[in-house]
Amino acid sequence: MIANAIAGVWKLRSYTRRFLDTGEVRTDMLPHAYIMYTPGGYMMSVTVESDREPPAGAVLTDEERVRLFNSIVSAYSGTYSVEGNQVTHAVEISWNEAWTGTKQVRYFAVDGDKLTIETTPRTSGTDARQFVNTLVWDRVEVLPAARQG
Repeated sequence: MIANAIAGVWKLRSYTRRFLDTGEVRTDMLPHAYIMYTPGGYMMSVTVESDREPPAGAVLTDEERVRLFNSIVSAYSGTYSVEGNQVTHAVEISWNEAWTGTKQVRYFAVDGDKLTIETTPRTSGTDARQFVNTLVWDRVEVLPAARQG
C-alpha cells in the first residue's frame, strides 16, 4: 500500500502551458479533468476539452466520432510510485497507444486540498514545440486506506 498525500480524487482548477523555446505562457486553455490516485498504488486520469459538444443522437456519425476523439486531451491509467516530489505513472492503458507501456514522470506539491503537478518537457503531437504543463487540482474526495485481509 502507498500512503501519501496525493491519494484521492482531484478535479482540475487551472492549467498553464509554458513553451520552452520562447518562454510564452498560455493560460487560455482550461480543459475538464479528473485525476485519481488510490492508496494501493493505482491511478487514472481523464482530460478533455471543456467545450465538447454532445453528439446529435445515440448513434454517432463518423464526423462526431472524429470530433470527440480529437477533443480528448489525455486519458490513461496504470500504477504510480512516489519518490520525494516526483510521481511516476506507469501507463498500462491509454487513449494514445504511444503512451501505453511508458513511464510518465511528474513533479508535485500538495498544500492542504490543493495539488500542483508539473510535467516534464513534452510536445503535443500536433507540432514539435516543447512545453511544460502546470496543473492545479482541488481535492474532491479523500480515498480511504485499502482494507487488508
